Amino acid sequence: MAEVFVKLLNKGLRSEDYEPFPIAIDGNFTLGNLVDHLHETFGEAFEVFLEHPENRTLRRDTIVLVNGSNMVSKNELDTKLSDGDLIVFMIAAVGG
Repeated sequence: MAEVFVKLLNKGLRSEDYEPFPIAIDGNFTLGNLVDHLHETFGEAFEVFLEHPENRTLRRDTIVLVNGSNMVSKNELDTKLSDGDLIVFMIAAVGG
């Protein structure tokens, strides 16, 4: 079975929680499936990335990188994931 690696970056996590962790996937697993899986697995800890937890809509300021490419800005939650992909979830920071 294939696996991807996920990194969740938000202020509610301890620094050791920033390490990528593996998730087993099948051949048709999409970024949207991953969002569902992470919400089911982490519950409230993952909801920081969600605008509406009920339907798992991502917040406007959530950034999701798949191997360095921003998938949310491209509206590509249907992107199929592949073995070894690195997916990073983070919240955009603003300020000056």
